[in-house]
Amino acid sequence: MTFPRPLRHLRRWIVWLKGRVSLPENYFFLFIAVLVGLLSGLGNLGLRKSIEFVHEYVFMGGYDLLEIGRGGWRRLLLPLLPMLGGALIVPLESLFPGRVSGYGMPGVLKTINLGGGVLEKRNIILKMVAPAITIGTGGSAGQEGPIVAIGGTIGSAVGQMFQLGAGRLRLLIACGAAGGIAATFNAPIAGVFFALEIIMMGDMDLAVFAPVVISSATSVVFTRIVFGEDAFFAVPVFSLCNHWELVIYIIMGVVIGFLAAFFIRFFYWVQDGFQALRLPFWCKPILGGLVVGLLGMVYPQVMGNVYHFMGRVFREPLVWHVVLPLIFVKMLATAVTLGSGGSGGLFAPILFIGTMIGETCGFFGNLLVPGIVGSYDGYAVVGMGAFLSAVTHAPMTAIFLAYELTSEYRVILPAMFATVIGTLIARSIEREGIDTYGLARQGIHLEGGREVNIMRAIRVGDVMKTGPIETIPEDMKLKTILQFLPRSRNTTFPVVDDAGLLAGILSIQDVRELVYEEGLKELVVAKELATTQVVTVTAADNLERAMKKIGSRNIDYLPVVEAGEPRRIIGMLSRRDIIAAYNRSLLDRELQEKTASGT
Repeated sequence: MTFPRPLRHLRRWIVWLKGRVSLPENYFFLFIAVLVGLLSGLGNLGLRKSIEFVHEYVFMGGYDLLEIGRGGWRRLLLPLLPMLGGALIVPLESLFPGRVSGYGMPGVLKTINLGGGVLEKRNIILKMVAPAITIGTGGSAGQEGPIVAIGGTIGSAVGQMFQLGAGRLRLLIACGAAGGIAATFNAPIAGVFFALEIIMMGDMDLAVFAPVVISSATSVVFTRIVFGEDAFFAVPVFSLCNHWELVIYIIMGVVIGFLAAFFIRFFYWVQDGFQALRLPFWCKPILGGLVVGLLGMVYPQVMGNVYHFMGRVFREPLVWHVVLPLIFVKMLATAVTLGSGGSGGLFAPILFIGTMIGETCGFFGNLLVPGIVGSYDGYAVVGMGAFLSAVTHAPMTAIFLAYELTSEYRVILPAMFATVIGTLIARSIEREGIDTYGLARQGIHLEGGREVNIMRAIRVGDVMKTGPIETIPEDMKLKTILQFLPRSRNTTFPVVDDAGLLAGILSIQDVRELVYEEGLKELVVAKELATTQVVTVTAADNLERAMKKIGSRNIDYLPVVEAGEPRRIIGMLSRRDIIAAYNRSLLDRELQEKTASGT
């Protein structure tokens, strides 16, 4: 990858300085983590200012120009503002197809875990401009997903500048993501666990932990210098009246678990619906803006930056019939915004929905058992973190986010109950979190690791032997079989009937004990020796599925049959074929990663 001349000079100077002071490699990498943390904090500043700029000059400018604030029929003009945002996204999507519209976190995770960690530098600008347009004009999306992409791209770019390998690139991306999240919420611990749980898929090795912590802390220090010590938004002082109140938090965790699973599926259902619409692609973001604008006419709280309203809820608890509808309206507005082609993340909408769930549960708890639930302000904070955990399957991030926002250690106990129970229920209904659900539908399961995903990406039909298949007729006598086996290079053979359809499978092991039974050679036929319960695969199956079947029976060959004709053989697949295909694919990917990273 080619870098501008100033960056090349900077790289040479840093490498020269490293050599002069004889800095060990591990300490040098920590220095790079500091650099990534500083730059990701700067990226967070750029994104925040971009959103404020668009909101001030496009949304508020249009709001005043159309005199929507005067009410009456002019309020019907409100949808024009998010529709304008959708229209502004269209040229960006045309210039950079697939890199602007929609929820980008699954693509980032795929690149990090399977693509060698090489992210395009243009993401830094695109993820500042496009989300600023969507969020700034009233779209229902969050800035945290884009800041993860920005911070991750910064980490990838710094790693490529120093010509680091794929493993170090991935770690620097996690450092950038941690710095971005930590800077957004002024919460360094939550930033660390976000990177470890979501970006690094639960890898908490010390060699991983240290650079991520350094980067997160650096980013927060930079952000506090710029914005001060205050948290991203004010939250109430947390209080736990008595330990019986934990039962209410447990019940809230159950509610959150079911709602989280519903939101994950609903979000992708709306996305599929927009993809199925037979409309030009440029119509869809505008249509999404129209829907969000119509929702905003009744519930303006779901539009744009939601943290101001969340802060109001924390300061002034609202009645249930105000906050309860916002749960489902926000789900719809967010799914429509991103499903139609708007740009942004899901972090802020998830926190908003969780806050409304917590506020509602606290209200009813106070109404039904006032002796147990006194002040229910804390339910909004715990609900916010618990819903985040249940939707993303990242419980540690949610627990520490609740702690850092309140600076109150007593919040940890109810947060643990609500978070863990909500996450367990959500996972029991939907195994994948919202960040990996889309990848799972493509057959990519990041939790399985890179090796498993390589196996899942290869189809049996691409590997199987399709030439003349050596088969044994089911009426072939043992004497003939013993003459046939030495002339073949295979050790396992399909047994077929008169129509050529699969009737069984015969291996050398099945006939070995009968080699010296002279009296049986003319009496026993292949059908009597073969295993009739045959394990088969189809050409559409992947190699992981095939390898599991081979391992479960401890066999070396699998017949490949037609999908609609389970007895019609179209090929054979061996354990050796699977291993060879895996090695070839792994070598190809490593070569691509080295080429992309310029090493």
